[in-house]
Amino acid sequence: MNYLNKIGSFIKYDTFGALALANFLICVLSGVFLAIPFDVANPYESIREILLINPGAVFFRNIHYWSAQFFLVFTILHTWDYLNEDSTGRLKKGVWMRLVVSLLFVFYVMISGFILKADYDSLQARRIIDSLIMAIPWIGGLLSYSLLGPDESFQLLYVHHIATATIFLVIIIIEHAKTFWANGKTFFLTLILLSVISYFFMAPLHNNLNPVVKGPWYFLGLQEILHWMSRPAWTLFIIAGLLVLVYYMPVLKNNWAKYSRIILLCLFFVYMFLTGIAYFFRGENWKWDWQVQDVFMPFEIKPINIYNTPDSLINILLSAEGKMEGCLACHQNMEGFSPSHDPAAIGCASCHLGDPYTLDKKVAHRKMINIPGNLNVASRTCGTSDCHPEITERIQNTLMTTLSGLVSVDRFVFNEAPVPGILSHIAEIGHSAADGHLRDLCANCHLGNPKTEYGPINQLSRGGGCNACHLNYSNKAKNELVCTEYKTVTNTILMHHPELSLNITNQHCFGCHSRSGRIATNYEGWHETLLDEEEVTDWGKYRLLEDKRVFEFISADVHHESGMDCIDCHNSYETMGDGKHHIHEEFQVKIMCGDCHFSGGANTLTIDQLDAETYKILQLKGYPKDRKFLKKQKSGIAIVNTFIDEIGKPWLVSKNSGKTLPVLPPAEICSRGNAHDDLSCEACHTAWAPQCTGCHNVYEKNSEGYDLLENRFKTGTWVEYAGIFPAGPPALGVDERKETAFPNTRKIGTFINGMVLSIDLSSFDNDDEDKEIFHRLYAPTAAHTTSRKGRGCKSCHNDPLAIGYGRGKLDYIIEGEKGTWQFTSQFVLNNYDGLPEDAWIGFLGERKGWTTTREGVRPFTIEEQKRILTVGTCLTCHSEDSEVMLQSLDDFDEVLKRVSGKCVLVAW
Repeated sequence: MNYLNKIGSFIKYDTFGALALANFLICVLSGVFLAIPFDVANPYESIREILLINPGAVFFRNIHYWSAQFFLVFTILHTWDYLNEDSTGRLKKGVWMRLVVSLLFVFYVMISGFILKADYDSLQARRIIDSLIMAIPWIGGLLSYSLLGPDESFQLLYVHHIATATIFLVIIIIEHAKTFWANGKTFFLTLILLSVISYFFMAPLHNNLNPVVKGPWYFLGLQEILHWMSRPAWTLFIIAGLLVLVYYMPVLKNNWAKYSRIILLCLFFVYMFLTGIAYFFRGENWKWDWQVQDVFMPFEIKPINIYNTPDSLINILLSAEGKMEGCLACHQNMEGFSPSHDPAAIGCASCHLGDPYTLDKKVAHRKMINIPGNLNVASRTCGTSDCHPEITERIQNTLMTTLSGLVSVDRFVFNEAPVPGILSHIAEIGHSAADGHLRDLCANCHLGNPKTEYGPINQLSRGGGCNACHLNYSNKAKNELVCTEYKTVTNTILMHHPELSLNITNQHCFGCHSRSGRIATNYEGWHETLLDEEEVTDWGKYRLLEDKRVFEFISADVHHESGMDCIDCHNSYETMGDGKHHIHEEFQVKIMCGDCHFSGGANTLTIDQLDAETYKILQLKGYPKDRKFLKKQKSGIAIVNTFIDEIGKPWLVSKNSGKTLPVLPPAEICSRGNAHDDLSCEACHTAWAPQCTGCHNVYEKNSEGYDLLENRFKTGTWVEYAGIFPAGPPALGVDERKETAFPNTRKIGTFINGMVLSIDLSSFDNDDEDKEIFHRLYAPTAAHTTSRKGRGCKSCHNDPLAIGYGRGKLDYIIEGEKGTWQFTSQFVLNNYDGLPEDAWIGFLGERKGWTTTREGVRPFTIEEQKRILTVGTCLTCHSEDSEVMLQSLDDFDEVLKRVSGKCVLVAW
């Protein structure tokens, strides 16, 4: 027991009051030394300069900080000791009242010192206190200005901190303790202890990058209380009540004194509990954060650099045009940045985090993010309040992150969802048969998939968050990575940084969009084959991708041939999202052919009508500001790379090449009459689309697989066995969704047989009731194979593939005065449903149940088929450009009323 008492007496080598006095004295003296390099006009910048080039000042700043914290703690403990004493040692009422009031000054001198850092934590604390003081009736405004000063200045607050409040506390201490000097032993032991702590543990400074902003530890409980109160100003009554309770506690008798101490102690523990909750589990905007990833831990060892910073290095740091950061000590000669992301403008830590306020490499690189931009860190890098916070919120909801349609349709075809249109997110999928199928075959093509290796975006790239579109490597940067074997680089200082810019090429889109609908390869004219590399002998018309798939050239999109890139049509709100949750991609895409290719007057916007994001892009691209820009009809957003010239002619400027292209109006035939009012542009101008028929899915339990969501190898995987994979004109169908049929109530669009497949569920789960699933579902498509010349009339009205019957021979047979249509399929009938393998519907038939992967779209009804084929009947004799067929566009029913006696119409 004596041994324990000795330990206790060593730890508590004096009374709490004496320890509080010693810490206060050290705090005041260290503050005098700290005031010399501190610049109240630029407080945050001066502290950064101290941390980087003035180790002596760092030491005094740390002592100042830690002595203040211990002063507060020992003051609270000393006050509690006094409240627990018997009545023999009571102070006079006047002295006690001043001591109770001084508790407010203790808080004020502490919080004013915190605010004088002028970082984001400090500024938020200042706003909170200002709003609380302003809530005091009549005198709130005057009191706030008197205590905090004007918003743009720290001068008055600084004067109060170093003089007014400190002098008041000195007077109170002298009145209470009859001295201002601490016991010599207590003072020097405290100084030694503080010196050791101050050498190893740094006083906090927010990097003004982290979106998590909090007050000091003793203020966090109040912040948590304010968060839950509907009227935060009521906390002033709580604080006043506590001070009144503390004032009267010494004169309370017996049980009243006992109960008041219990109440005060319980309130203290509740407050500390709330402090712990706020400290560890509150994140950005005071949201719950159970990962505890952005907590400042004050006991992280970070020794002071005791060596003076060389003058040459000081000159480098002081001459930095941007933020003063220790990173520049090693990386000042790095080049390759775009102007917006140059360290001269934003520093290094704004993207890579780490510790910019040290010259120690290991400390500087601690918690550094090597590859910023991945969505799991985007809120702390690209999405900070000074950069792109709104975009990083939007991008979490974009379809390129959620894959909502892909997840929903896949679950639907596995009979795990009642409809194919349920909002979903790829990050939330489980391990059912459908979700396992997604994990094995689909789940890496989303922006949330992190980029883990250095290097440019290529055909094999998947995900990467912001990097997926904006990362560009110069040839010098590429060569440097190769030369330094970048995958294992640890000590080499690279000199060429990749660029982050708006130079978003088709290569950025290619990796993900060369799959599924394959619009990236379609756009360039390439169609995937089932050939292996070894089977190709003539590479003149074939192409081998980096993943070893073999593609055959069919025909390129006319926009590609003209030199246009993906981003010339698809703007930031389509790629990064518009903030809304969309189920399928066609709801997120707002561009329409008619936005550029129109007849009559143009829908335009002037510069003062642009949204902020579009205006920023205009500035970065350097487009003239006096232009009129074409407007997207669906979203009302400007197509910023278009303009109307002085004679009213529209033009488009390719965003990457800068090439100026004329925007042509649609041909007269496109808008003649009303027969084709519902016909979409792509229905006629889509040259071809990839079509998959006869796909079979089976789960192979013993085969090695790879979980594309968790990026790990596993045993067991879903495997797709493809049937035939031809390219040809798409089928046509009816879209009756108002969002996609805009501006009409319905449109005739293009469809491909994306889900004519069978699934062997018994291979995944022997107990599954659905042993074998078969679906014949067509999907709406935007093939991105636009041709300048539209489809001929016969390619729709006389083509079984266009109508939905599949490939085969469609003949019009005349027997006497009667004509009939006959269809002979190219394929055998499917055993599951008796339809030809590639058909959408039967000849002059209709199907019950689901026929597409969307709600609100369908194949042609029998009546619509008959009307299509009736026109086809005329086309068996009359040429497409004959006068009678042109007149049929104006009023086909009127043409039928005056047919020649030689005409043999179909008998329905």
